[in-house]
Amino acid sequence: MNRGDVLALADTDYKFGAGDLVLLVDDVMHVQRLPDGLWLYVRGVRLDDSGNPRDPRQVLVRLSAIPAAIRHPTGCP
Repeated sequence: MNRGDVLALADTDYKFGAGDLVLLVDDVMHVQRLPDGLWLYVRGVRLDDSGNPRDPRQVLVRLSAIPAAIRHPTGCP
């Protein structure tokens, strides 16, 4: 995962919030082990349903969910 990637996350795949989250990644921080597995701190900007930037967010993302959640920017593999 890189800066500029978009994560489409189910609410069970990130902490702390409610509902699905689409996040434009700004910064990938560090991994934390919690009782329910490994989580990655990620900073970014929440995108609305039209893909417009909304509010900055810092979330813990379930590490095992990342491969399926990544939506690369247009033109990137």
